[in-house]
Amino acid sequence: MRVGLVVDATCDLPAEFLQAHGVRVLPIVLNVAGQRFIDRREPQATQAFYQQQLPTVLAGDHSQPLPVLELQQWLLEELVTEFDYLLCLTVCSQRSQIFEHATQASFGLLQCYRERRAAAGLTGPFAMRVIDSKSVFAGVGLLAAEGVRLIGSGAHPNAIRTRLEQLAGQTCTFIVADDLAHLRQRGFQKGDRSGLLDKVRGAALGLGSLLDVKPVLSVQSGADKPVALSPTFDKSAEKLFAHAARRVAANELLAPQLCLSYAGDLSVVRDLPGFAALEQLCAERAVALQLSMLSATGAINLGRGALSLAYAAPAKAFD
Repeated sequence: MRVGLVVDATCDLPAEFLQAHGVRVLPIVLNVAGQRFIDRREPQATQAFYQQQLPTVLAGDHSQPLPVLELQQWLLEELVTEFDYLLCLTVCSQRSQIFEHATQASFGLLQCYRERRAAAGLTGPFAMRVIDSKSVFAGVGLLAAEGVRLIGSGAHPNAIRTRLEQLAGQTCTFIVADDLAHLRQRGFQKGDRSGLLDKVRGAALGLGSLLDVKPVLSVQSGADKPVALSPTFDKSAEKLFAHAARRVAANELLAPQLCLSYAGDLSVVRDLPGFAALEQLCAERAVALQLSMLSATGAINLGRGALSLAYAAPAKAFD
């Protein structure tokens, strides 16, 4: 049985990793400054987006999933004959309709895949299961990386789906935004201009203006909250790296993966205090550390210079 994994374009993993393991990327539509772009998570296109479109992002600009019929056609043309069992991992369903659209498209495929497979000389059935990551950005990447590992181990696809659904509820994702003016203008959650930012402002009371601090934000099972504050981006990143390192050192990870993404030149991340120590620790503990660009969707919401980190572990207070 040929088991495949498809992720949406918000999934933060290196292009080289996706290509090496045959992970397919479901395109997303970006609407920026009155123009429509298709995001396929191509590194050069993402870099160009950071430089050309991101500075023009307005409060109403957003990403959206392909329409159901268009998504269904993409699956039919690209994947139905390449795989026998397809796992589709999407960004948190509370923040995007991608999960809903992919689920509807998977039902539609049941009515039309046989003819396409027969024309390709394939007689066996095709199955597709859609998984809600309950996470964003590096969190989606974390689950995808673990899915790749499980597929490579020869695990049964139903066991892989069950395992990823379990880990989705235990994926800890963190965000440090550098451009808080951008974050304040847009809000983090599409359609919500107050929730998260009100929490950040509340946490910042007594510490000065929102623009004078850089919060570490936690996103778990769709809920978000600030967990730490520092006067600079570097200090917040250092706190986050130290927290992740403690969890790795304590052997608390439920999957041997740690994902990091950044909206900018990745050399900046490598120069941040605490990154080198975290990278070395992961290598010593056989934890795969994946460093990639933040998705264009992430950049639209969080702004240039945003950092995302994720691992899977039992819930624990940020220290």
